Amino acid sequence: MRLLTFLLVFLAVAVLVVGSIFWINRDSFLTVFQNRPAILEGSEWVEKTYSLGGLIEFMAEQPQHASLLSIPYPERAAADIDEAPAATPADSLSIRYRSDMMHPAGTLSNLMLVITYADLATSGSLDPRTPVDTDKIASFHIPGLDRRHQQAFRRWHSELPAPPTVEDLVRYLLQHNDPAAADYLFFRLGPDEVTGRTLLLGDGLIEPPIPQFGLRMAALRHPAGQTLSEHLAVLTETERSVFLEDAVAIARQQWDRPAEIAPATISAFQDQRMLHGLYPRIQPDRLADLIAAILQGTLISDAASEELQKLLMREPDDRLLKPHVGWYAAQFDERMSYLCGWSAAGKTKSSGFRVQVMMAVDIPAGLWFHMNSNFMVRDFHNRMFYDPAIRTRSHDLLR
Repeated sequence: MRLLTFLLVFLAVAVLVVGSIFWINRDSFLTVFQNRPAILEGSEWVEKTYSLGGLIEFMAEQPQHASLLSIPYPERAAADIDEAPAATPADSLSIRYRSDMMHPAGTLSNLMLVITYADLATSGSLDPRTPVDTDKIASFHIPGLDRRHQQAFRRWHSELPAPPTVEDLVRYLLQHNDPAAADYLFFRLGPDEVTGRTLLLGDGLIEPPIPQFGLRMAALRHPAGQTLSEHLAVLTETERSVFLEDAVAIARQQWDRPAEIAPATISAFQDQRMLHGLYPRIQPDRLADLIAAILQGTLISDAASEELQKLLMREPDDRLLKPHVGWYAAQFDERMSYLCGWSAAGKTKSSGFRVQVMMAVDIPAGLWFHMNSNFMVRDFHNRMFYDPAIRTRSHDLLR
């Protein structure tokens, strides 16, 4: 009887866990499994990505799909270091694998919004305690596509003890990557402010962020008689500056005169991948230098860098990583067919820190689904900090 009870409890818990995973990721599950060609695409790589070593092999054999940067930076002058431990060869190892390539960045572009906020807030041009218009933020959610973000935003808003401020929204954005929060900040901070700082700091290697509402609606509003796939193919061939300007104009219209948006879906994996390919692009090398400047306290001003450090640094969510780092910062974007992210960490009383940028883009469907379900990119980032063997193997295979 006890055995039967144990088995029933075990099965109930298993069904609950698996069911919750499916429910949370149901959009991804349905998109892939309703598209049989997508399931088979890249299936030959699935077996190899059961380990991080297999992921590295994929990057080495399919260079068009990936960029990786993992390099040490000095934290401050050597005279300021107190009892710094000697660096091991693995600690000083640098990896630059196609890191000079421009790739669609997805929500990694939100970093430029946060940088703009920190500069305006610390220079006195913006009061961080300014209330935000939550109705206007919600108007940038696209029903259907943003269901999870809508639910999370309503819950966050309802649980706050007071009306949210600009500072609250920035912290929420960094935690949830909510596209509506990013779009609201784009206009609240000022498109010229955001674009100007991106062009100055990015040096042409980081494209300015644009509202995701406008970008996605520009794709969804395809002409009659033209499928979404055909329209996305046309947009892919369109002059990028023209397309991006149109996307900003669509979002500005929603900012000026919020309108109700009809529910939308993008059922085909290939269409979601093409849409993501239209996002602003980033070069990993330049992104890593910006992150390093923030952590070194040299980006824009001491005050702005200090504010950015407060916003970006957080507790690592990997219990295996915690004993190996004194501080940690990271941002990830895991959307259909794209797994991108940056991370940075250092040891207590260390003479330096490590910055990493990984961009796996345009990934075959079968491979993406497996990698995303296993959180392989986050695991890879974290292991690269504390496992010298993974760092050395990555260096040797990608060299």
